[in-house]
Amino acid sequence: MERIAGPGNVNNQFSEGNPAIGQQATMVTAKWTNDVQEEICNVIEEAGIALDGEAQNQLYQAIVSLVAGVVGDGSGAVPTTRLVSAAGLATGGGDLAADRTITVPKASAAEVAAGTNDTKAVTPLALQGGVGGSLMAGVGYKTIFGLIFQWGTYSVGANSSATVTFPSAFPSMCVYANVSGGRLDYGAQDNNPVVSGVSSSALTVFNATDGSGVTGKFFALGF
Repeated sequence: MERIAGPGNVNNQFSEGNPAIGQQATMVTAKWTNDVQEEICNVIEEAGIALDGEAQNQLYQAIVSLVAGVVGDGSGAVPTTRLVSAAGLATGGGDLAADRTITVPKASAAEVAAGTNDTKAVTPLALQGGVGGSLMAGVGYKTIFGLIFQWGTYSVGANSSATVTFPSAFPSMCVYANVSGGRLDYGAQDNNPVVSGVSSSALTVFNATDGSGVTGKFFALGF
């Protein structure tokens, strides 16, 4: 597109001419009118509107349509060409031609305890159930982030050993075990019980105390 440049233009503006001074009126050239026609038609067609020789508001319709796709429809709406994209753990999204929902899946308490799922978010409730659960039961076990904690009671006679089976066998191995119990006695023959052996399914408690058996508690850690 360019300003009128045909004969009789005055600084590329139209002139009616002035016969008194011999100035001719500006000639409307085919190039200029074709330029104007194509500029208008291109806007209408760019908006996806078919040219209609009977309509007189197509340029207006095209401008409203094109502008709405950039700045909304004038009512405060977000342009439908904008996108809402999900990333990370979130799924969903899309263009704003319709309502879109972004979803973040949450882990269950069991999934938090297992510690193997890397595709879900951890909520405080799931964390409480999967990690912070009560350990107050007398005998039991709990898996936290892949580690297995086990606890329970034992009973062993004087100067003897006893094998205590874990509530649940460790799938791989027991890496730590200890016991409490005994009596307050500093004699060399009355040492408190100790763990003298351990496997993935049980531990052995040795009691060096003379004269009586001992009961107590054990704690074990493994995976």
